[in-house]
Amino acid sequence: MTRLLCLVLLLASCLPAAAETRYSGEQTLWQDTVWSGDVLIDGILTVAPGVRLEIRPGTAVRFTFFDSNGDGLGEHEIFIQGRLLALGTAEQPILFTSAEAVPRPGAWGAINMMASEDDNLLRHCVVEYAYRGFHAHFGKGRIEDSLFRRNLRAFQFQDSTVKVSRCQVLDNFNGLQFRDATVVLEQCRITGGQWAIRGIYSDLTLTGCLIENNRINAVSLRESTLVAEANRIAGNRRGIFLQRGKGTLRGNRIVGNAEHGTFFEDSEVILRDNRITANGRAGIRWLDSQGVIAGNDLSGNGEYALMNDGSGDLQVGSNWWGSVDEKRIDQLIRDRRDRPETGLVRYAAPLSGKPSAGTTAKRLLPE
Repeated sequence: MTRLLCLVLLLASCLPAAAETRYSGEQTLWQDTVWSGDVLIDGILTVAPGVRLEIRPGTAVRFTFFDSNGDGLGEHEIFIQGRLLALGTAEQPILFTSAEAVPRPGAWGAINMMASEDDNLLRHCVVEYAYRGFHAHFGKGRIEDSLFRRNLRAFQFQDSTVKVSRCQVLDNFNGLQFRDATVVLEQCRITGGQWAIRGIYSDLTLTGCLIENNRINAVSLRESTLVAEANRIAGNRRGIFLQRGKGTLRGNRIVGNAEHGTFFEDSEVILRDNRITANGRAGIRWLDSQGVIAGNDLSGNGEYALMNDGSGDLQVGSNWWGSVDEKRIDQLIRDRRDRPETGLVRYAAPLSGKPSAGTTAKRLLPE
């Protein structure tokens, strides 16, 4: 009996005693609820369909750690089947975090939008140390002016519509991962992860974002549609990879990535008025794709400005290659003249100087 009492006291000491609101085990909110102050989730909390959970500015929501299968991932979380309004302010953000004294990524589950088609909104929130910070499955949500840091996955969506505006996505293992989704990202910064953005069977609109210093790809999409305008993509291993998709890229700065600035495979692409420079291997790698390449700054890349690795010929419009000398431009293009199994690249008269590509991105995002 004494040993059991000691164990109970030890477990109780691990829980923050100051929580004003506490949920333990599996519970469901069946009526509209408002949270403020300190909230402790010591289990799995469901917000029932038709029910609204409102979280007031300055609220701290903490999740205890529980791992039933030994995979190291916390399982306590919130399931939103109704509607979530987490409306913090710049002065009083809402915090979603681990209750552990020494937290780590994956210490709790997620803010889950599960079959929640209401207008869920997170504004001025800080989400940290989760397995999936914001997870939407057959859901809809808007996230504004928020910080996602030190999560294993900051965002994960499936069969959902999500808009993320003016958010900081910092030092997560992966930034955004989605499939069968419609995703809009505007004026966000994504840095310090493995994959910044990774999607399949989706539509992604990317405007005015800064995606930098991620260890693998900045943007990696398969069988998807990409519209990217006025973004800065810099210092990643690879910039943009689009496979079996459609892409329109205008006014972007894709600079200083370790390998390729852009890589298009079996895709339809419009590439206009971008600054694609100082990338380690090539500005553009083109494999069995079709489309338009015109008005871009392709100067100063490490090995090649353009690599045509497909079997078909490629007609390129007027671009700035760093030179108007045709012999020099030929050296900056890898095609059939270097590899007989590939197609030729034919280019229009080069621009006479550096175009004003990327100026919109520069206005939106300072260097």
